[in-house]
Amino acid sequence: MLKKIDDTGSINKWIKWVVLLLVLRRNRAAQWAGFLSLNPVIKKVVTKALTKSKQSDSHTEPSINRVVVSQLSNLISSGLLFSAILDNPKIPSDYGVVYVFSNYIGELNPPSHSQILVTPKSSRYFKISYYNSPRLRQLYNHKQFLIFPLIFGQILSNYLTPTRYKLNQRYLSSSIKSRILNPIWINYSLGVNYHSLKWLGLLKSYFIHNLVFLLLFGVLTFKKRVVDHYYEFKHNVYNANSLKDLKSVVLNYVSYIFHRANSITNFIYLPNLISILLISLTAPVMRYIHGSRHRKLFFKSYIKVIGFIAGFVTLFANSMDLIPAFKYALTDYDDTTDSDNIRRISDGFFNGLSLYLLRLIVLQKWRILKENHPLFQTFKVKTWARLESLVLCVGIFKLMNLNDFLKNTNGKDYGTKQNSMIKLIDRIM
Repeated sequence: MLKKIDDTGSINKWIKWVVLLLVLRRNRAAQWAGFLSLNPVIKKVVTKALTKSKQSDSHTEPSINRVVVSQLSNLISSGLLFSAILDNPKIPSDYGVVYVFSNYIGELNPPSHSQILVTPKSSRYFKISYYNSPRLRQLYNHKQFLIFPLIFGQILSNYLTPTRYKLNQRYLSSSIKSRILNPIWINYSLGVNYHSLKWLGLLKSYFIHNLVFLLLFGVLTFKKRVVDHYYEFKHNVYNANSLKDLKSVVLNYVSYIFHRANSITNFIYLPNLISILLISLTAPVMRYIHGSRHRKLFFKSYIKVIGFIAGFVTLFANSMDLIPAFKYALTDYDDTTDSDNIRRISDGFFNGLSLYLLRLIVLQKWRILKENHPLFQTFKVKTWARLESLVLCVGIFKLMNLNDFLKNTNGKDYGTKQNSMIKLIDRIM
């Protein structure tokens, strides 16, 4: 059968990969090269085998056959990947698992994409449209009001809960801790029958955060909002009625970066300040946990509830557009899907931020459990690493199936073809 398969391109590609990996002194070069280059050959071999075994079956559905061929071929490719990464300590399989599945479920194939049915018989059950419930769709469209408060409560609990070995803070992002939380919470102190907040230090941190985001937005948007407009004025193709000259464009640009920077800074400070307020008001509750056997659990739950309330209030305030974007005129570059007020932080930003923070939390908790919890020490760390490698390959298998589905949609774009992960998978297929 292999003699009838004419795909010298993939074979040559496999040889080149083997040589390159051997030069780089990588272990299991043949398996890595097979995963990176042989998927087209595997598809042809599987197609030939299935066609030969079902020649007498005239009722075979071509579309179903294509799905079967795709999944069997991708399963073999994933097997090659598994054999390549197994027992390789240089591959962070736990991070790979979290990253791949969070992207797959959160961005590439979410429940809202009803037309993406990778496996027709089962995929529909994981789509919002299948259940035909307006309330369910409404809840999903506003999921950030549940997910972000839960995540903020968890981060706050990790940050504030004292532990003997500081395991929570050990896996807490150092950037979040040092650049976001510390500048705020270092100004707050709580003791027996007293609490205080250093307003001068807090205002100083608030000003610095505003300045940092102002410079960041200024650099990122200067070309689009100033340089491009300059050339439009120069060639008389600028059509905005509210901006008559370059001076008005520059002033509008300054107003834009100020409002965007200040809205992000307020988003950082508001939930933390609300949490400080709630902790100060409810501090007397803490006296009841001294004699409790579950003091740590109570304290963590207490902080999570406060964080959830603070996060929810912050999102609600953001949706109310309480502060207008004064001195700013809307342009064609502004996304007004959620609101005409550029100070409002979009739902897409919250979803992306929640996805990023969720990765950190899940990875943090998993590493704490498998390395320190007695129940998980039944298996050795090496065994957990092998299981993580297997789950990672399952995630890659699902990505390969999704990529095949997107290739067979007659050019339809569901907003996923430009995803960097899909592009990477497509290069090896």
